[in-house]
Amino acid sequence: MAVLWLRAARSDAGRRRTALRSAAGVTGCQTGWGAMLFLPAPAQLPAIIGLIVAELSVPVWAQSAGMTPWHPHHIAERYELFTLIVLGESVAAAAAVRSAFDRHHNAGALYLLATGGLLMVFAMWWLYFARPAHTVLATTHQAHRKRFTWAYGHYLIFASAAAEGAGLAAYAKLITRRTDVLSPAAGVVITMPVAIFLITVWAIHVRPHQRSGVEQLAFPAVAVAVLVAGHSLAPAVVAGLLVAALLVVVTVTDRTERVR
Repeated sequence: MAVLWLRAARSDAGRRRTALRSAAGVTGCQTGWGAMLFLPAPAQLPAIIGLIVAELSVPVWAQSAGMTPWHPHHIAERYELFTLIVLGESVAAAAAVRSAFDRHHNAGALYLLATGGLLMVFAMWWLYFARPAHTVLATTHQAHRKRFTWAYGHYLIFASAAAEGAGLAAYAKLITRRTDVLSPAAGVVITMPVAIFLITVWAIHVRPHQRSGVEQLAFPAVAVAVLVAGHSLAPAVVAGLLVAALLVVVTVTDRTERVR
């Protein structure tokens, strides 16, 4: 990476400062990761945290000297495909539910979990892809600050989508391992990732498109309702229906705006 940035610095005089900053940042971070191996065990965790912050800061610092050329549609596609992959991992949580079925324990609760889980994941997928990211990146998000807010905001989208699959698998294990009534707070492992996903998609995907007020308010409202649904008797189904209702609102709003 550092060598390629040095090559770019030699070839592009207008962006040489940006390329040199990138080369220096990459080299510094790699040196830090190597040096961390020689640190005592108590100092390694703080070093890891510091290096993660440094890794995330290098692009922001380097690009502040002048943005390198980039293609909005290509960048949007990379993020969209990674989101699709992570959501696919949530569908893989069906393996944990299937193994729970094999134990023949509380099949009704497992059916509700599987149904609600698939409904949530499908709705999360639809809501994310309902907004073409490349149109935002090509217009309002050309600025340095907005571009990195959009890009780094996807960490929450990736993390919450992955956590949804883990939450479904964990809840399935809770159903099979316990004979008494589950704690009402146990459902939060399913609903909290969905709430974070909805809030983040709303913040970086929906708001920049400047859609109708109904849609702008619907995302935060449903996110709060989904979080509360974690205390219900069937959190997956209730949360799935709420997210599906949000999807209906988005679809109807889009169709109405196109007609207008």
